[in-house]
Amino acid sequence: MEQPFKLEVRQFPNGIVLKLVGDLTKTADTELFSSINGGTEVDSNVRFLALDLSQVTYINSGGMAVLIRLARMGRKIGVHTFAWGVSQHYEKLFRMVGLTEFLMLYPNEFAVIQRIEALELN
Repeated sequence: MEQPFKLEVRQFPNGIVLKLVGDLTKTADTELFSSINGGTEVDSNVRFLALDLSQVTYINSGGMAVLIRLARMGRKIGVHTFAWGVSQHYEKLFRMVGLTEFLMLYPNEFAVIQRIEALELN
């Protein structure tokens, strides 16, 4: 049964957390990109984009394309993109499609925060 897509946005110093809930499909595109500074580009003071995928129940090819576009857009403007809560199945798919070239995977939010703190020291 299809789970409707929902998005929660939370800001932290120099970054944004996007908590994705439900099924991630092509229809999530508009909501995801409009949540990031009007859908055109990421705010200039944002250096980190963290994706909480722990409550994503399903990702189809359209949803995978949305994630790739989001991560590539971030990389192009110097934003580090992280994700946590990815099942082993989707982690394997992310690696197969090359998404991990643009998106760093971590086991939980704490690990992402530690990595961000280390990057901010540099």
